[in-house]
Amino acid sequence: MLNRLLIILGIVGILAGGYVWHQDGHQVFSKDREEVVKEVKDELFGTITRTTEYVPAFKFGLLPLNSTVADIPRCYVFVLGVCGTLIILGVVRMRKSS
Repeated sequence: MLNRLLIILGIVGILAGGYVWHQDGHQVFSKDREEVVKEVKDELFGTITRTTEYVPAFKFGLLPLNSTVADIPRCYVFVLGVCGTLIILGVVRMRKSS
């Protein structure tokens, strides 16, 4: 029973992580800021001025923000690795028990 639960948790984790990754824009790299472009129209001259700001917002990506160990859990590859390990562990335990 525990073996099947590990496999089910792994599959659910992969599907949930994939959904979150897709909803965040299926980016390759994780991002810690979001670009916000503001347009201001000058009423007197009719010109449009665009300004770009970066607002802190986390976006889930396939790869971490940088190559430090602390940022690895903030990417989809980490989710795939953990859930894949759960699935493999469940399959191995099922084969040993039968």
